[in-house]
Amino acid sequence: MAHFKEELIFYGDDIKIERFYEDTLMLYAPETRPAVPDPVGTIRYAFDHPMGTEPLEKQLNSSSRVLIAFDDPCLPIPLMLRDPRALIIEEVLKRLDNIGVKNENIRLVCANGLHRKWTLKELSVILGKKVTKEMAPQISCHDATREEELIHLGNTDSGMEIEINRAVDQSDITIYVNLNFTSMNGGWKSIMVGLGSWRSIRHHHNPEFWNGKDSVMDPEHHQMHRVLKEMGSVVKEKYNIFQIESVVNNHTWPWPLDRVLGYINSGTRSKSPGSITRAMFKLASLPPHTIKRFVRNSLRSTYGLLAVNAGDIDLIHPETLKMVDEQQNIKLEEPVDIAILGVPNLSPYSAFSILNPILLRSLVLGYLGGLYRNRPFLKKDGLIVAYNPGIEKFDLRHHPAYKDFWDKDLNDHKDPEKCWDDLAESYANNPEYVRKYRDEYAYHGTHGLINWIWSGMALKQLKGVILAGAREPETARKIGFIPSPSFATAISLAKDLAGKDARMAYLAIPPLFAIDIE
Repeated sequence: MAHFKEELIFYGDDIKIERFYEDTLMLYAPETRPAVPDPVGTIRYAFDHPMGTEPLEKQLNSSSRVLIAFDDPCLPIPLMLRDPRALIIEEVLKRLDNIGVKNENIRLVCANGLHRKWTLKELSVILGKKVTKEMAPQISCHDATREEELIHLGNTDSGMEIEINRAVDQSDITIYVNLNFTSMNGGWKSIMVGLGSWRSIRHHHNPEFWNGKDSVMDPEHHQMHRVLKEMGSVVKEKYNIFQIESVVNNHTWPWPLDRVLGYINSGTRSKSPGSITRAMFKLASLPPHTIKRFVRNSLRSTYGLLAVNAGDIDLIHPETLKMVDEQQNIKLEEPVDIAILGVPNLSPYSAFSILNPILLRSLVLGYLGGLYRNRPFLKKDGLIVAYNPGIEKFDLRHHPAYKDFWDKDLNDHKDPEKCWDDLAESYANNPEYVRKYRDEYAYHGTHGLINWIWSGMALKQLKGVILAGAREPETARKIGFIPSPSFATAISLAKDLAGKDARMAYLAIPPLFAIDIE
């Protein structure tokens, strides 16, 4: 007779209490590291003691032209109540003012790459209301398609085009403000992707670079990061880049949610959820999807600042990654046969928007399934049980090309390599997609294809993905998942498919963590 234990698990916009087999390995994020007691002081110290370069005060004068580039609101997840990038940019502007840099010589550019552009209200989550209000005329979003806003810097030795925002060329210094939420962020990815053109990005965002075995969360081994560093060396030789990277802890939930969910940070709770917790989750599941979506998009995390590093990218990024690893990484002796993932409706690409089926697939197989270093935490031909309703719904303003691919081209392009070869250039040059990307807050035409191929290459390494609690079986099948009506039937099916001796693990995310196979 099977024995079970209970645990909380995310299911779309709901939190459930489900039964797991007694022998399931329960994996939890490391305990929350304490935030720095003085965020502003920490930021100022980093500015006063930059690595490998002089402080701004020794580099600039009153006639200097300054570009301040910053990450878009895709990360962190959820977005923060008090984002350290706002404090950092406030400090940058204060120092520029003390130096005497003219206001009209300062530009702020959101480094959104092929992501959609953002409204000022949305950007205020990153910049803060003060900076957004005072600098509004100088704030813009990067455009990866407008020739007049790009500059071509030549090719790498392997023939990859290097093209970035022309504002870098027009400035005496580019100050890039980053938040390293995962180990795939930061470093040269900030500029080469965030300020890169479609022609440049296509060289490293394609099936050749995503073999489904190496994770982009492992910058030491993934070839995309090596190419970005190679491209970055050309930029570094030509321009003055001053990078500022910040790291936050994993204190995800604001009060009072932290009272219920905070224990997941360490997995120290010794008994099943009580009747009050059960009643609260049941009550929270009753409102309609539109209300829950509003609450989800309004939710703000309380991640605390751990560190700020400033200066030369190649010197500060290794230090940043050390801090990320200390907060996020856990050890596992060997890969497992089955991984269970609770999947909230929170993707980097659904911020202020909707999680569509293609984003669900990339969230499961690309982001959550790729949270490892060295080698995968799931054996080849292993299984994922992903818990999400899997609803076919699209935001036509933000994801129009996603919807067209879903309706018109997906059935004939399920293979990721064929998808890329047949469709990438036509979607990139589609006049309607270009117009909507430039002027109507839509993701670039190829962005949905990139998510499809990234997840597709990972899927090739697995026996399959079972979508537990699938409310639309045909939607699950269309993205290559096996639909199962409930959590219980899904883990039972996984056991049947993987064999009676299969080793099963539950990754209790969020908060986020990555796995090192020892």
